[in-house]
Amino acid sequence: MIPPLVYVDTNQRDLAEKIASNFGTTASTNQKLISHPHFDLSEAGLSFFHPDARSSNKLLIDFNSGSTGWRLKRVDHEKLIKKALGKSDLPLNILDCTAGMLQDALLFLSLGHQVTALEESKILFHLLQDGIRRSDDQTIFEKLDLINTNACSYAVQAKNFDVIYFDPMYPSTKKNALGSGKLEYIEKILEAESLDNDPLEDFEVLQLIPSKKMVVKRPIKAKSFSLKINYQVLGKTTRFDVYI
Repeated sequence: MIPPLVYVDTNQRDLAEKIASNFGTTASTNQKLISHPHFDLSEAGLSFFHPDARSSNKLLIDFNSGSTGWRLKRVDHEKLIKKALGKSDLPLNILDCTAGMLQDALLFLSLGHQVTALEESKILFHLLQDGIRRSDDQTIFEKLDLINTNACSYAVQAKNFDVIYFDPMYPSTKKNALGSGKLEYIEKILEAESLDNDPLEDFEVLQLIPSKKMVVKRPIKAKSFSLKINYQVLGKTTRFDVYI
């Protein structure tokens, strides 16, 4: 169920109702709703609030600053993920099965690749669309096709991809839950939409998609989804399992 959209400025009524209609929810100025999960529309953009999240801040996706903006500025230093993709004289056609906050997809785009990014969560999908709309750099999104769908359902029609990229949610730990307010917010969003996929089952479906390579992002000590790994790219806390 998609939560309601709450707005304060009556001048935003038409926009709020249009956005809410696109989401399949309602728009309201009722401030009693802000104690429950809800979208918030303000001059800053579209955000999401969940009362059970540790962070008191609403989740607002901003591609102009923050960790995503910082990471893009240092794309030349992202050696692990570039090594996992491998060298290519031509742009790659990449299927990102787990769009999330689009952080890895943006790295692929900044390297000149074509990216189809799949996000099953309707809430996160709409937040991403709003973040893209507000981005100062629209050129980086020209080669992005963002789709609101389940990756395994999309797998039936997937074709002509060079790389299948799969980054399932890391298992929750006290350390990563406390260290990333955005990670926890994503968990709350998935709970709100009753989305609970099995990463291993998803992997078994996604690896059947015809491609030259499948790259799976995992915690450094996590068990591999399959023993048929061709090689691994290892970092301090993260590794990439590569299947050819």
